[in-house]
Amino acid sequence: MSSLAWRCVARAASRSRALSSRSLCTSSSACNSLTAKGNPVITTHPSIKGKSDDERWQQERYVEEADVVIVGGGPSGMATAIRIKQLDESLRVCVVEKASEVGAHIVSGACLEPRALNELIPDWKERNAPLKTPVESDSFYLLTETSAIPMPILPGMPLHNHGNYIVRLGHFVKWLGEQAEELGVEIWPGVAASEVLFHEDGSVKGSSGDVLI
Repeated sequence: MSSLAWRCVARAASRSRALSSRSLCTSSSACNSLTAKGNPVITTHPSIKGKSDDERWQQERYVEEADVVIVGGGPSGMATAIRIKQLDESLRVCVVEKASEVGAHIVSGACLEPRALNELIPDWKERNAPLKTPVESDSFYLLTETSAIPMPILPGMPLHNHGNYIVRLGHFVKWLGEQAEELGVEIWPGVAASEVLFHEDGSVKGSSGDVLI
């Protein structure tokens, strides 16, 4: 198709969108749902679209109270939840995680140094933790245009990984979630903490999130 034909098609499509947007704006509510260019309003975050004219924020909202709320079910969030329950099992600890299940949004691999895990869950081997691939050797090379020069890796250097494990973090975090639930931690997958709530004195009160179906 020639460039002239493409321009004609583009003008026709633009004119069609403009006519459609005018026909949709038959009421003030409809017009408020469209941008200045006639596209649907996608962003509904209160910092962009105020709450006062959004009926979703006016309805009664479900409220849960907990002693500790942890936002994010990653390695640090799960470890924190586990440690809190170890220190005081009477506390209600909740972890809110935006992914559909724990570990679903963590796709990276890692070389895990298990010292902290030994302190947190000493019997992790007996609990079948997904640490199955120990580091057996380290290699570090200085690359030039024509060759690769091997460099020494001494104990204590950051690249010295003997005693560590190669893991997939998603599997590891999922396992941490199972250990947390055994201790009584409540995990809420599919719930994103979209807003921080504050007391009148400015201290953090909690968080809110919407689950839209």
